[in-house]
Order: sequence, then C-alpha cells, then structure tokens
Amino acid sequence: MSNITLKELARKLGISVSTVSKALNDSFEISDETKQRVREMADAHQYRPNILAKSLKTGRSNTLAVLIPYLSNPFQSQVLEGAHQAAFERNYKLVFMQSRENEQLEQESLNVLQQQNVDGVIISPSANSDLKFLKQFHQQCPLVLVDRIDFELDTFKIGVSNEKGAFDATQHLIDTGRKDIFLLVGRNIGVNQKRIAGYKKALMANYIDVKESNIIQVEYGQSREVLVKNLSLILKERIGKDAHNVGLLGTTDTLTVSSLGILSNLGIAVPEQVAVIGFANTEAAESLNPSLSTIVQPAYDMGYQAVEKLISLLQSKNRFDMEFDTTILDSKMILRNSTRV
Repeated sequence: MSNITLKELARKLGISVSTVSKALNDSFEISDETKQRVREMADAHQYRPNILAKSLKTGRSNTLAVLIPYLSNPFQSQVLEGAHQAAFERNYKLVFMQSRENEQLEQESLNVLQQQNVDGVIISPSANSDLKFLKQFHQQCPLVLVDRIDFELDTFKIGVSNEKGAFDATQHLIDTGRKDIFLLVGRNIGVNQKRIAGYKKALMANYIDVKESNIIQVEYGQSREVLVKNLSLILKERIGKDAHNVGLLGTTDTLTVSSLGILSNLGIAVPEQVAVIGFANTEAAESLNPSLSTIVQPAYDMGYQAVEKLISLLQSKNRFDMEFDTTILDSKMILRNSTRV
C-alpha cells in the first residue's frame, strides 16, 4: 500500500493541502470537478487518511451510526448496505444497532452510541419512539431520519412514496377482480398511516366501500413465532377456506411473506382464492410458491443518501441554522404469480 501523504497529493495536483483535504471530505466549498480530480489521484496512489490524527485535530471520531428496528429485516439490511457504501467512499466508519421496536432499547442504544462519541446517527425510529427524547438527543448529536420520517424533528429525512405504493398495489388487486381487500399493518408503525391512506383512496376511487374491519393491525415487537401464530388465527377467522375474489396487501416483509405461508397452511389457494401483494424487499420473492408480487422500496438508495445528508450536516458551520429537506423516493411494483389473473 502506498504511503503517500496529503501534502504529496497536493503537490502532484498543483493545489493546496487545504483544498485536497476539503475535496476528500466532500466539502461544499470545492467544485465537483476538483473533487473528482482529487479522488482519482488519491485512488491511484491508494491514499488513506490518518483517521486518528484527523480525530485528534477535529474532535470527531469519523464514525457514523445507524439505528434500525431489526437487522434481520431485508428492507432494513439493504438500508444498511447503502449507508455502509456511502460511509466507506467518504472514509467514515459505520457502526449499527437495533431497537427491536422497543422504545427503551432505542434510548439505551442512542446513549451508548453517544458515549462511543459517534459523530451522528441515522435512525429509523421504533414504533413507540419518544419524540421528546429524540429532540433532546438531536441537540447534542445530529440525527437523520430514514424510512419512518413522520416525526416533528428538524433535520433531513429520507423516505419513500408510501401512499402511492399502497394505492398502486390496491389498484392492481382491484384490476384483477378483487373486491374484498384486506390490509395487514404493524400496529403503531408510522409509515403505515400513509399506506392506509393510499389503500383507502384506491378503494374510494373505484367506488368500493372502505371497511375498517378489513384493516388488520398486528402487534409488532414480539417474536416472529408469536407473530405468525397470531396472524394465522386472524387470517383463519377473517378470510377462511371459502374465500373468493379476495385481495391481501401486506405492509412489511414479515407480514407479507408470513401471510403467503399461512394461507397455504390453511388450504386457501393463492392466487385463485386470495391474491397477495405486499411491501417486501426480500430477494426470495421470486423463489416463493407462488412467486410473490411486491412493492419494492429503494432501501439501498435511502441508506446511501442518508449518509450523504448526515455528512453535509456535520460539515455545516452551524447545523442549527441549516434549511432541512425531506427526500421522497419512488417505490416499484413487481408483479408475479401471487396476483396472477
């Protein structure tokens, strides 16, 4: 590996050491053209900054954190992948923790991260997250919200078009001839309000009565085994073996994939009796039987952009004077056999 220094890079490029340093740290003061030149030269000489020296000079750890509900969730793990790539490209370390949809564990995790002197945290808040605590934490250590962004927190937020995704999925079920459409949601999960709204709008746009009893709220924060057991009892009672022209929209990976298996165990044919579609980023969707129609969210891009936003916040002279924005990315519907006509 090359031992080239920042000073030597600057000499080769014919610019100041300060400019090279700012370019490598993606400073807004440096043009994109200069950043590109500096990065290409740094890559060519395998330059890596002295993180310890930088930390001592700036008082920062050059470490970012991601706190999400479940590391095992396909969507959230893809958010992590995007965040890791963006952090790596900008010479930041990345640590991550999970809240398991538990408010107390979330607060304890944030306190631990602060004690470890992370520079900032990207967070997808738990279902019962304490907004007052988040605001207090944000005053000391900057937060960026990802996915679950319906919190009155003055910061950058990266989300997805939840209402449109639910509308399009419900409309697809209607287009396949389904009139009795159920919606599976995790209780108290913030993004579900937009998904419920999209579901209702699609029904009303097609002059189909909205039945509140068809919106099935499932308790999260329990083990997968307990969740599947409870969901099985609910679907057996609400749908039953005599189902005809029924549609089912799941709002999470777990609910969607689990419902497909449960219906099979109950002897209910998919899609002949019940068409199933859901918000799911699982790579196994194509391999399921039947293959699962999904609304895929750009999880990787969300994580990547969240890191970019957090770094821009860290580089600002006064983050409390910044103008924050909310970025909404589009989801994509992929149709497979579970909704086949």
